[in-house]
Amino acid sequence: MSLTTAGEPPGPVRFFLMCDRLGCGARAVLDLVVPDQPPDIETDLFGHLLHSAKAAAPRIADMGWTYYQGDGYWCPRCSTPRPQRPRRGRTRSS
Repeated sequence: MSLTTAGEPPGPVRFFLMCDRLGCGARAVLDLVVPDQPPDIETDLFGHLLHSAKAAAPRIADMGWTYYQGDGYWCPRCSTPRPQRPRRGRTRSS
């Protein structure tokens, strides 16, 4: 999964996204203030590790990124069904 962070809650956290679909190089950066402290690492390891991602998930979805279990995050273009995607760099000639 290509979601990484810089910064520690509570406070500003920068999220770096990279599309996990094979062959796509789309990237995005999101800054978000995570106001609450993560759970204690000794009592809830996964809660501690995923705390910031859980706070950012709604904003990431608003940006058009989609999370697929087992595949990770896909950019808005890769998340759109193939027949509905705009073509890149091609024009239709008459």
